Amino acid sequence: MSNPSRLPAGSTARQQRAERILDTTAELLMAHGYRKVTIDDVAGRAGIGKGTVYLHWKTREALFWAVLQREALRLFEHLLDGLAKDPQLVLPHRLMRTIFLELTQRPLVKALLLNDPTVLGNLAGDETVRSAQQELAENADYLQLLSEQGALRPDLTAKAAGYILVNVTRGFLAAGELGEDEDDELSADQRADLLSDVLRRALEIDAPLPEQALAALNSKVVAMFAAMALGHREQLQRSY
Repeated sequence: MSNPSRLPAGSTARQQRAERILDTTAELLMAHGYRKVTIDDVAGRAGIGKGTVYLHWKTREALFWAVLQREALRLFEHLLDGLAKDPQLVLPHRLMRTIFLELTQRPLVKALLLNDPTVLGNLAGDETVRSAQQELAENADYLQLLSEQGALRPDLTAKAAGYILVNVTRGFLAAGELGEDEDDELSADQRADLLSDVLRRALEIDAPLPEQALAALNSKVVAMFAAMALGHREQLQRSY
């Protein structure tokens, strides 16, 4: 008799089960953090056997990383949809405003960007995780594209612009964790607007980017984000 846990690779039922495991793991990670969540916890909450979890992910770390990958993939898909609708979104002040607001709804990706050890645990020092952090917030290719298309202030190198973008954005993201007086707290939209204004003034040329340069920048950034999304999607599919 066949084992009902061993669903055919790539089948809808197997993928649905994997998604349920990832949903459960994400909930537990947000509630308890990396160090307090076990495979037993995940299996019990998902209503499956511990061995079934291991049919998809061979280690606890692989499972937790898959949760982060799925959230990063959803962020990239959201950005690609936005870029298709509005080419201006490719500019740093617009792009980072969108990412900032998305991260208020995606705390696991926020934890990834801030390298939060409470959520990430041992993954905080993992080279694969570090690469994902660079994709999301320190992408040298994106900054080089901005420079090549004349979108950056002429006195800024791509490297200098990246330093500003990364540290300003992380500062705004971390500020929401400092426990300000709730009566004086700014809304997410207000903070996103402030971040956008700071980055526009610090990084971008004063005049509107010429239409041809904007179109070229948009096309290349879309291709870059699409390739990143594909990489995450393909890795996730191997577990499904």
